[in-house]
Amino acid sequence: MKRKFYLLSGVVGLSCALALPAHAQTHASKEKAADAATTATHGTTKPGPTVVATAATITPALLTSNAPGARVPGTENGYPDVNPVFALKAGRMICGSSRVPMDVKVEGVNDQSVLLTWNRKSYILKRKPTSTGAYHFDDAKAGFVLIQIPAKSMLFDKKNMTRLADDCVPSP
Repeated sequence: MKRKFYLLSGVVGLSCALALPAHAQTHASKEKAADAATTATHGTTKPGPTVVATAATITPALLTSNAPGARVPGTENGYPDVNPVFALKAGRMICGSSRVPMDVKVEGVNDQSVLLTWNRKSYILKRKPTSTGAYHFDDAKAGFVLIQIPAKSMLFDKKNMTRLADDCVPSP
């Protein structure tokens, strides 16, 4: 019973959301017609209401193409690339409670690549766009992914689907 209710609620909500832009356009065209009639009969125009934005004039950031459901190029999930608002942490890092060392050195211009030293081997990781504002560096050949958020850095192995290092912070 709850499933049917949730499904019905979702359908009603979706239909209302889709009908809103059409209703806003109809309402706006009626106001313009009324203003034109007032101007024709009285010869003067009355100051109209100030409209900041209507649902019809707001274009979603992700749907800028003419095709419905079109995505903005940037990230793999279709969302635009968001630049991190924090500085990339580079240098010697100590990871987790086992205190495993990891070195991160900026190699490219504008943080576009880093040299990662892990288990006495070095890897060049290229930066990939993200929709979250985190740093995401990837080495497809080795299968390593380095994610850096303001609180910590994490190292993943994509080939084996494991987390190699977590809670990596710059060493004091």
